Amino acid sequence: MPNQASELRLQFADDMFLRRHDGEASPAVNQVLWRLDGPYDADRLRELAEGLAAGSLHRRVVRARVPGARHRWAPAGTLPVLDLQTATVAESAVGAWAQAQADLPLDPARGRSWRLVAADVVADSGAGAGVAAGADGGSVVGGIVSLTCAHAVADGAALIDALVRASTRADPIVVPAPERGTRALLADAADAAAQAAAVARWAQARARQAARGRRTPPATLLIEAPAPSQVEPVETPDTSLVEPVETSDTSLVEPVETPVSTSSTNGAAEGSAGAGGDRWRAPVLHLELPADRVAQVAAEHGGTPNTWFVAFLARLVHATGRFPGEPVPVALPVSTRGEDDPRANSTKIARVTIPADVLATRDLGWVRAATKEAYTAVGRAEPGVSPVPLELVQMLPDTVVSKLPQPPAAAALASNLGTPPEGYTQAPGGAVRAVATLSHYQGATAAELRAAGGGLVAFCTTVGHATVLSVAGLDPDRVADADTLRDLVLAETDVWQIPAEPW
Repeated sequence: MPNQASELRLQFADDMFLRRHDGEASPAVNQVLWRLDGPYDADRLRELAEGLAAGSLHRRVVRARVPGARHRWAPAGTLPVLDLQTATVAESAVGAWAQAQADLPLDPARGRSWRLVAADVVADSGAGAGVAAGADGGSVVGGIVSLTCAHAVADGAALIDALVRASTRADPIVVPAPERGTRALLADAADAAAQAAAVARWAQARARQAARGRRTPPATLLIEAPAPSQVEPVETPDTSLVEPVETSDTSLVEPVETPVSTSSTNGAAEGSAGAGGDRWRAPVLHLELPADRVAQVAAEHGGTPNTWFVAFLARLVHATGRFPGEPVPVALPVSTRGEDDPRANSTKIARVTIPADVLATRDLGWVRAATKEAYTAVGRAEPGVSPVPLELVQMLPDTVVSKLPQPPAAAALASNLGTPPEGYTQAPGGAVRAVATLSHYQGATAAELRAAGGGLVAFCTTVGHATVLSVAGLDPDRVADADTLRDLVLAETDVWQIPAEPW
């Protein structure tokens, strides 16, 4: 039997991501890429698309009819979007093809929440021995499959779960059909009342906090938090399933939130030389690395592939010219998803700040201890009362939410999927050579990313002998184009003496 959820309302992160599709901010879209050793399997992909359409990704929004109530998720009721392309892609153009798929618009409010696309890959010149001829006359040396999905309907963990269920023919998580008529109105009214009650409890807590503050001498409120090096590390798995783009329980406007400095003293100021205008496109790079060499290098420096990845990205931030000689804050998305969890987004953020000397010496032992402590801290209750209750923000109309201050983007966001389940790896069928994962902001302008503070977003996925490092440069003044990003990343892999093959 399918896993049937009860009434499914949009959570705060779902709502904020959904608003990006209709507002001025750029929509967030997650992408999975599979590189195949041979042509794509059309029958397998049709079967996969049918499985995805039966599960949790295939949803749409039913708007609440009572003010203050959260909108509801419902089955999409649309056909799956499957594009089996007959035109082939040259090996040297795989990266550009993947980025073009990530740019195609999605509409989660109306049930167009995901898109599955495949093409055969041909050699750049000449036909190799034992390879087939493509439809356009080229020699087929492999295949490329792309799945894009609106972040509003699935974070990384939800996407993995849906893919595994679809590819292994396991029971899907079914989005429940919404109530109708009077029942729908009553359900909306009950939800609005619950949201209002949560806001009232917050207001009471704020009043109590303010009263305590008036009675307490100011000096007793100054509590110094220990530096990361003073925290006793707690053992937690370094390869916790972490997720592409990153929600925070304390974000006021946008679920991608990491409180980092955006001062112009840490890099190029707005208006400096670099990318500009609405035609700018955030550069993306997918880099294939030998997994055994990554593990070897990490061990030589006292760490694991996960801590190598975190340090690699933090060092890359320094290489862009940001935070010169200063610590680098890194956001580490962590999944809190439970079994048969119907939520679209369930990710929280662990945070670690890595000192400049640790990065300079590539001390992965320090990074490992610090990241373990950061993972352990996820889910701990923050002291005090939040500045604004999330329930209140979710109740506000778009015109009001759009005027709230936007939290800064992460200076470095490192999302490590480690070694995903086999159902995720083998979802498109055939011999899978490598898998890449990345989160995109569709149509993000240089001005929008400057206002958010810029930064780098990177994902790391290991399948078989290949580790794929995927990096998006959301920093128009320091990483102005694809060539700059490529040069920076390849220079860093050279420092670690890891051979790298760009897509």
